[in-house]
Amino acid sequence: MTPERSPDFSRRVLEDVYKYRRKHPAVVWALWLVTGLFGGHRLYLGKTVTGLLMLATGGLGGVWWVFDAFRIRKMVDEFNAAQADREEKNLPPIEMDFMPAMPTDEELSGRPAWAELRSGRARLIGDGIVLLIAGAALGTVTASRGDPEALFAVLALIAITVLGARWDPTLPLLGELDRWSHRLRLYYRFNDPGGPLSLMFRPLVGPLTAWVRKKARAEVRLYLQLGAVFTIGFTILDIIQAAGGSGLGNIDGGALAGDLFFTFFSVYAFATPIGAVLTTHLLLERRDEVVWALSGWTIVAIGMGFL
Repeated sequence: MTPERSPDFSRRVLEDVYKYRRKHPAVVWALWLVTGLFGGHRLYLGKTVTGLLMLATGGLGGVWWVFDAFRIRKMVDEFNAAQADREEKNLPPIEMDFMPAMPTDEELSGRPAWAELRSGRARLIGDGIVLLIAGAALGTVTASRGDPEALFAVLALIAITVLGARWDPTLPLLGELDRWSHRLRLYYRFNDPGGPLSLMFRPLVGPLTAWVRKKARAEVRLYLQLGAVFTIGFTILDIIQAAGGSGLGNIDGGALAGDLFFTFFSVYAFATPIGAVLTTHLLLERRDEVVWALSGWTIVAIGMGFL
């Protein structure tokens, strides 16, 4: 008899996230042209660290961006060769390198190994407090700055988390966000997320422990990827809006850079505890009502921050 597996990890989902996807030069060239100053093409190629460095420096003032134009074909070939090598050796694809192999039905059946340690009313109350503090802080920061970008990103994260196992998106962007959500879910399925206090300070502690622990690096990288993608998207919209109003020559580079840094770090700081709490309970609970209630509580907390 086949064990009952979590509904979040159907065979379709696993085959999708474990697919050995190759990268296409045309897509990389398009990303280089539109998002290259912010490292979008490098993030697409799995080069998270250098992609974030480009995001932080504006492609070294454009120098790195131009330099990469001569290396795009090589970077694509290197990625595809590494992906092919992993497929030949039956290793997980590059995007899933934090997992040893595709989980079996037995490994995905029942509750996570850490479930007994992280269950109970006390845990639920503790996680509710984490969501209250993080949500209220996000609402307060958004209201004080009049900048809703981090808020939009976190609301998108909540929607992705609670709906990700229940929809079958056909749009490319939604499909990639759905895959990201399931990668995060698989990560927490096999790695203890920690207690509420740990999750509250994870945005600060996570990058420090990432230097010495491979599993911590995987978690940080997933949230950094999310923050970078939303930051690049919002920055492009800001540039388009500014160009339409006063022309590209009148764009305030310093203000744009400040907005970029604020958006990136605020998305990372708020998405990490909120995403971890909601994903933890998605793995713990068989009832959707609990996760929906926690999501609603987070939105209420955000609203309280505006008061």
